[in-house]
Amino acid sequence: MSVEYLQFGCQVLLGGVFAVSAGSKLYSRTAFAEFAAATARLSGAGAGRARQLAVAVVAAEIAIVLALIVHALWGFALGIGLLAVFSAAIVRSLRKGQRASCRCFGASNSPLGPQHVVRNIVLAAFGVLGIAANLSEPTSSTDIGLACVVAFAALIGVGLTARLDDLMGLFRVAATTSQLGKQQ
Repeated sequence: MSVEYLQFGCQVLLGGVFAVSAGSKLYSRTAFAEFAAATARLSGAGAGRARQLAVAVVAAEIAIVLALIVHALWGFALGIGLLAVFSAAIVRSLRKGQRASCRCFGASNSPLGPQHVVRNIVLAAFGVLGIAANLSEPTSSTDIGLACVVAFAALIGVGLTARLDDLMGLFRVAATTSQLGKQQ
């Protein structure tokens, strides 16, 4: 596969993740209020400051989506930077013993955990891969069919990323059920 498709796939994946993330916080006043409250718990800031941070996060996510469309290199760099900030905040929270809910994609009540840091590291790796592909020389002309397949695969990745907490919950339930079956 040529570097154009790799870059395109990384753009769709990261752009989709940040678009879903921003949209999940903006789809209703309640969703944004819950995100701002989670931001307050995570940052330790007062309600007013936390609301400003929440607005800044959503604005940054939207800016990353736009940058990935207009100037991919900047979009990847901004995305990696924001993911690093998110990861640092999560690690700090975990070290303090705080288990704030993850409102990364809206309605989840799952507490922040190491899986969220790993998710961010994996997404940042796709950003690095996108930068590397962006800096490489183009090798072929674009095949629309292949581009659609790449976009579809990336969008599956977006869905899996956005529903990570639900998927983790399913595996926990399956593991618990399996353990209970073995004990009987």
